Amino acid sequence: MKCIANSIRILLFTLLCPVQASHSQTTVTDTTGSGSACVIAKKLGDSIAIEWVLGEPSATDAINRAKQALRTRGYEDLFPQSSSSDAHGWMVIIKTQYQTYTGRERTSYGCGFSTQSPAQAENNARNNLRAYSWGWKESLGYQVIESRQY
Repeated sequence: MKCIANSIRILLFTLLCPVQASHSQTTVTDTTGSGSACVIAKKLGDSIAIEWVLGEPSATDAINRAKQALRTRGYEDLFPQSSSSDAHGWMVIIKTQYQTYTGRERTSYGCGFSTQSPAQAENNARNNLRAYSWGWKESLGYQVIESRQY
């Protein structure tokens, strides 16, 4: 019976305690590669970490490197959210924290790439956020956490 009580306590703690979302980056200085990507770690539908990689030989290599960096930090549920095979352009990462219609706090990220401009990369990041976080509306706001030319 004590084992069941402890399991219930752990389950309640997991469901009720907010998870601190973090972000980081892995940037490859070799600019000859054209693979870039961002990968999200999730728990119970909430985005809890993001890793982005620029300049890998391919988008697949960038996804794998970002996943490995998140695994090294202890994250398990990893989802490639956006990638690019463009050798040069802009990358914008945005983050939002909002409350769902059921009252749950959510953290979500958007990742956008563009060869045209940083404004287009930000627009692509908003579209990416909207595609993965159906409850998010632009009126809920977001902040740019990374804007970079590569």
